[in-house]
Amino acid sequence: MSTQPHSPTDDFSQCHVSIIENFKQLRELGKSDIADPVQPEVQQSANKLLNFYHEVVLNHHHEEEQELFTIVMDCASPGEELQQSAAMVKRLTKEHRNLEKEWKKIEADLKKLAKGKFTRLDKDASVAMAEHYLLHAKYEETFFLPLSARILKNTDLESLGLSLHTRHNLHKTPGYI
Repeated sequence: MSTQPHSPTDDFSQCHVSIIENFKQLRELGKSDIADPVQPEVQQSANKLLNFYHEVVLNHHHEEEQELFTIVMDCASPGEELQQSAAMVKRLTKEHRNLEKEWKKIEADLKKLAKGKFTRLDKDASVAMAEHYLLHAKYEETFFLPLSARILKNTDLESLGLSLHTRHNLHKTPGYI
């Protein structure tokens, strides 16, 4: 049985596992009935989601844009590969900004819930944000990361993977890379 060599893009893919789990939790929270007083599990979930978003998701967006997207664009072959990469990077970066705007619409309610204060979480906005993020991650996994792996496979990019791995071990963020 042969094993595939580790690719620097595997770290980004692995990160999506915890992101997907957390956005599924957001979707479930958005669908739940929140009572007054706020249930302890709702308070814990809101707190976890807030921390996860600020400690993991925003850093993930930044790393993709500053490191992965940049290296893929630099290494892509001129012509179709570069055009395809540029279109995907543009789409994913735009999605990051849109998702961040969607988060802002529900963040104040999540902060209240995390403190145990009753509020009516915007169910439509919460579920839509979660669904949009899940679609975003699926697109990255299905199209962009495989393209990135092909582009980067003949380059010496162990440093990208090592850089990301080291940075996250220093932060000790659970469930991330």
